[in-house]
Amino acid sequence: MKYIVIGTPVCGYCTQAKNLLERKELDYEYRCLTEVSPKEQDRLQDIAGQAFRTVPQIFTVEGETWGYVGGYTELNSTLNG
Repeated sequence: MKYIVIGTPVCGYCTQAKNLLERKELDYEYRCLTEVSPKEQDRLQDIAGQAFRTVPQIFTVEGETWGYVGGYTELNSTLNG
């Protein structure tokens, strides 16, 4: 499984999410929100079931199956119980 972190360079929670994934030695890809095409943003928002209002937006990818984690708080809860 791989995590996809959509964020911005000035976002503290985005940095915390990346650091958490690195500490846990989990595979992830960081993508800057400004580099995600509008078409892909629409697709990701459909997966999330909501419009992006905050960053980071974190997803899981396993094969062809995408899942939505949420933001940093949800990622932290998922990984640290």
